[in-house]
Amino acid sequence: MLNRLAMSIASHGFRARLFCAALSAFAVEWAVSIGAEECIVLDDFSNSTPGEFPKGWVPRDKSGTGVYTVQKEDGKLFIHAHAEGPKSKGNGVEADRPSSWNIEKYPILRWRWRPQIFPRGAEEHKGKEDSALGVYIGFCPPEDKAFCERSVKGQLGWSDSLSITKMFFSKGIGSLKYIWSERLPKDLEFERARKTVKVLQSGRPSNPGQWVEERVDLAADYRKYFGGGKLLNPIGIAILTDADDTQSSAEGDYADFRICSD
Repeated sequence: MLNRLAMSIASHGFRARLFCAALSAFAVEWAVSIGAEECIVLDDFSNSTPGEFPKGWVPRDKSGTGVYTVQKEDGKLFIHAHAEGPKSKGNGVEADRPSSWNIEKYPILRWRWRPQIFPRGAEEHKGKEDSALGVYIGFCPPEDKAFCERSVKGQLGWSDSLSITKMFFSKGIGSLKYIWSERLPKDLEFERARKTVKVLQSGRPSNPGQWVEERVDLAADYRKYFGGGKLLNPIGIAILTDADDTQSSAEGDYADFRICSD
């Protein structure tokens, strides 16, 4: 009986030590997560249905619904983009995710992506602007949102012409675009019509199935490209996988969009 009692005490002591060790590990993990960036999920596609266009997103044109679909792999949801054929089939059409947040509090944008097929012969800085992967962030004052929407859709009229200079240069309206290019070198930056483009990744990945995590400081990039005045809050993000300029095909995946504190 004493042996059984001793064994029971020892067993309880072992379980207690094990519990304390587990509790300590949890506390360390919790402390690390608190000490790291505070992040808010913009979209992890958990509310979307696999095989369908992502919920909460809006195609720039209805034909874009066939380009972007939610897929599931190893329990994770993501957007799979496949662009091919004419504009009427969505090739060259963006998918927008309207969302506004305090950029001073959450200046960091994070996401994961991976290219599958690069558009043949693309030269993003010379007019053949096709990319396997592209992420946009738009900036516009709330009172001028209608103007900005017309601008990105190429629908500016004569009545808008007089205000264009003021809108773009005095109010800091513009967009940042981050791409994964097959040919252009990493960290190359260039401008295309009030759109600043930065190459985050270059070349074909050694492991095509591997996701790459990105982290960009939107506030720093905005100040760098659009001036050091008042920061405009983003009005949303967009993705574009396209091959219309090269008349080829492009394919890539996007996942886990988050905004984070610095």
